[in-house]
Amino acid sequence: MRSRTPLILFIILLVLIGTIYFLSHYQKQKKARENLLVKLEHEVKKVEIIRRDGANLVFKREAGRWMMEKPKKVPADGYILSRIADEVKELRYRHLVEEKATDLKKYGLADPRAVIKVWERGNPKPVVIKIGDKNPMDANRYAMVEGDGRVVILPSLFTDLALKSPNDYRDKKIARFDESLAEKIQVQGKTSYTLVKKGDDWWMTQPVNSMADNYKCEDLLYTLTGTDAKAFVKDSAEEKDLKEYGLDAPDLVIRIFLKGKKEPIELKLSKKDDKIYLLKDNMIVEVDDTLWSTFSRDPRELREKKLVKFYSFDVQGFTWRRGKEVFQARKKGKEWEAVKPFQGPLDTDKVEGFLRNIEDLQAQDFIDDPSGFKPKVVVDFKLEKKTQRVEFGEVEGKLVGRTAGLGYLLKFDRKLSDIFPEDVKSWKKKEKAEKKK
Repeated sequence: MRSRTPLILFIILLVLIGTIYFLSHYQKQKKARENLLVKLEHEVKKVEIIRRDGANLVFKREAGRWMMEKPKKVPADGYILSRIADEVKELRYRHLVEEKATDLKKYGLADPRAVIKVWERGNPKPVVIKIGDKNPMDANRYAMVEGDGRVVILPSLFTDLALKSPNDYRDKKIARFDESLAEKIQVQGKTSYTLVKKGDDWWMTQPVNSMADNYKCEDLLYTLTGTDAKAFVKDSAEEKDLKEYGLDAPDLVIRIFLKGKKEPIELKLSKKDDKIYLLKDNMIVEVDDTLWSTFSRDPRELREKKLVKFYSFDVQGFTWRRGKEVFQARKKGKEWEAVKPFQGPLDTDKVEGFLRNIEDLQAQDFIDDPSGFKPKVVVDFKLEKKTQRVEFGEVEGKLVGRTAGLGYLLKFDRKLSDIFPEDVKSWKKKEKAEKKK
């Protein structure tokens, strides 16, 4: 008899586990059915909003993007439309007011504030949601689905989506493109410059040939794709409109050339009455000052001011030539040792301090015509996959330098002696004194 006890207990345990699983599954299904007003099986392809105030808006999803069809055929705000589509796919109500309502007038549903019609893919018949007055207790509104007698309260987070200004449904982004595909940035007008991407780096080709600051060049692109229209001024501008807003002779013309595209994205900017107006595809919009201040900067601000782009810890070795002197050092583990003109361990702090000084050098000015320049020190830095040569000298008592091959010099608020030691023997590692007995 005792031998059967564990088996009986095991069977009871299995029954309990099964019961708990069944109840849990039942509760999940019950919860999923609770407060469900609309359930769609497929993606939403079309939305229409008809309002008491006379607004009639129609939106369609085309190639994964929402477009406004009425009152104007323009790109729509994908975020708002996606929110409507996502909410309607499984729309739940807060409270059930009446199971079978007969007097819809008291809920504002006889003449709804808004009617949302939603078409899902593959179904020619729309789901029609009527939105009425606000519930007197809070900002949520009464609502019902056509063909369903229930009056419910829907959250304002959903109903407010149907009551926005018509312009709020428009796509406010002035330019949409993949920033990584930009190959050229051209700005003409009150300030003019051209930036071209070569490999991973940006270079300025106008007004001077110079390395450009990668971060600032990328910031130009991100500012552009991140700018929204503050107001839509003219959807189809005429000559008189261009003149009125100063766009017949714009202050700035911005062109972005993208890989694989024949024609650039072109935007024209004018500043008038302390407002910034932008023309794109014959449409005039108002934008904030950020776009203007970002693109109208002095080209010198976009030039690369760092002498080198490597980090001090990337350097595996270096050799410098100063007159007839040749000094060579290499990294061994975490320590540094001299190879020429003497051999032996070096003071790691002094060597790494020298490398950090090189890494941190930032130009205060540029010398674009360095004719006659003769470097006083030439350094070859050995990195993991390449060697980079840097030339140093002095002009008017100030340190100047350049990466070999550049046609200009970077000028620093330092002296040559601030970077290079007078005698490299001072870098020798000092031997520890023997402990006194």
